[in-house]
Amino acid sequence: LFAHVCRTINALSRSSIMTFQTREGGQVPGLGAYAPRPAPFASLTFSLPKKVVLGHNPFATIATHSLDFGVAQTEPATGFAYPEEFCVLTKKHCPQLAGAGVRAKRILGLKNINVYAVGLYVDGHGARKALHRYKGSDVDVIMNDQKIFDDLVHNSHFEKSLRLVISYGALKRSQFLNALEERLKPELAKAKEPESTMKTFQSWFDNVNFKRGMEIGFASHHKGQLVAQIDGKQVGSVNSPALVKALFDIYIGPDPVSMDAKKSIGKGLELLLNE
Repeated sequence: LFAHVCRTINALSRSSIMTFQTREGGQVPGLGAYAPRPAPFASLTFSLPKKVVLGHNPFATIATHSLDFGVAQTEPATGFAYPEEFCVLTKKHCPQLAGAGVRAKRILGLKNINVYAVGLYVDGHGARKALHRYKGSDVDVIMNDQKIFDDLVHNSHFEKSLRLVISYGALKRSQFLNALEERLKPELAKAKEPESTMKTFQSWFDNVNFKRGMEIGFASHHKGQLVAQIDGKQVGSVNSPALVKALFDIYIGPDPVSMDAKKSIGKGLELLLNE
């Protein structure tokens, strides 16, 4: 076989008619029919549908200019659908979906449990106005500039909300609250918030039986008011800018519980700021 290959190469190298045209019109000897040709799909471009599935994208280097801010999506790890709008405080012109991801917990270092899906919704007009100085920023700039997320949370002139959907059917009320309290209590203490704020937050979940598919909504608008609803029913509210900041920081702060969700939200903000 080796000898046959060598004879073939020698024969090709002796051929005087094997040439190919260069881009400038010249000829290069010795290649002939074996000359490289343009890739048949080199001029094609790709676009993604407006209804997309979040998560790891094997085509991450392909431009996604056809995507829009506020498009319905499916969180891939849990399979839960996230509609383009989520209404808590208003029934018209509701906040639009910025992005979603999953809150996972590693059990005994062996297995990841998808505890719940989480999505952030913001009023597009209000958020664009509040973040106008960042117009033109791409997702890499946004993800490396925590101030963009902070400005989004601190601005109280437009509605923003979190939508959590329970995935782990065996989740207990105490487990859910304890996990949130670990993040909320230190921040509320720093802000010298009265203990009654945390007690009010806990009371919203009294007698609530957690189950797969249960929806929890948190919405904020004027002057740091936080409103909670469970499965579409409003369960309470409290006026506490410190609690609003601490709660939203769990997901889009400097140490998010789901980097997957924050990256998705960062991409959504990029689309919003470049519309």
